[in-house]
Amino acid sequence: MIARSLLTTLDRWDKAGIWAYSSHTLRLLFPEDERTMLRALTRHQESGIIERVARGLYINPRARSLPPDLLGALVPFLRPWDFNYLSLESALSQAGLISQIPSRLTLMTTGRSQTFNTPYGTLEFTHTSQKPDQLRDEMIFDNQRDFAVATPKRALRDLRRVGRNLDLVMPMESTDATSYAN
Repeated sequence: MIARSLLTTLDRWDKAGIWAYSSHTLRLLFPEDERTMLRALTRHQESGIIERVARGLYINPRARSLPPDLLGALVPFLRPWDFNYLSLESALSQAGLISQIPSRLTLMTTGRSQTFNTPYGTLEFTHTSQKPDQLRDEMIFDNQRDFAVATPKRALRDLRRVGRNLDLVMPMESTDATSYAN
């Protein structure tokens, strides 16, 4: 994979709104043997043409189609087969029930618990055994982020369920959290 070919391909897909690529997708676009592909990707990362954000996931850092909330936009690429929703400290902070801004985006997932440290911030996925249809009434869909956000009551329930620290959470009666909406 030569730089000019990669740049041309990334620019063409950027015009179609595509800015993230799995390593599998890159192998389909550039059919080379694995060792050659890995060396080329390393070389192109060092030159800034492509950026590795997590194992097996790359983005075009020059893309005009990059979303404003890049960290949140990585969620469906990192966990495409799982149900994920913003919850825990992130949802409570967004609702004004935690005065501090969390240092990471915290999500509940039907997949396994895992933390991804990316150049754009940290994504923390915490497993839940709850079924998506059981949570429907406790979610608000965030059109800007393109995923569900737990209501404050659901986020607090999740926080308790996973045994997280509740010291920073303000009592719900002291806020207007019951009317939380996006």
